[in-house]
Amino acid sequence: MSVNISNFSGEQRQALLDLLVLGMYADRHLALAEDARVHRLLTLMEISSGSERQRQFDGAVARVRLHAETPEAGAAQAVILAQKFTTRELRNVACNLLEELMGSDRKISPEEARFLSVVKDLLQT
Repeated sequence: MSVNISNFSGEQRQALLDLLVLGMYADRHLALAEDARVHRLLTLMEISSGSERQRQFDGAVARVRLHAETPEAGAAQAVILAQKFTTRELRNVACNLLEELMGSDRKISPEEARFLSVVKDLLQT
């Protein structure tokens, strides 16, 4: 994950984190590789303290947990999060990071594929 997120505002970084965590929950299976990707993103966000990274991660889980219960709720939340990425560059970075996350465990479930497709449609418009 060598990506530049310096152009993301604080609100956009939170939306990016939430989007990735929502993607983790798309198949209701939390893979260690996905978890590691999200924690690398937190490091890229220059959150140096392990306890602060965990707090940020826990906050994202709390924010998206209800939205991850059904594919429809996840898609609806993805619409809200995608609106935070106001430039093509930000949308491309978010889309690429989500795609990397989904493929990090070397298998993309049908649920993950559907979620990724919805988000790509939202971000590539």
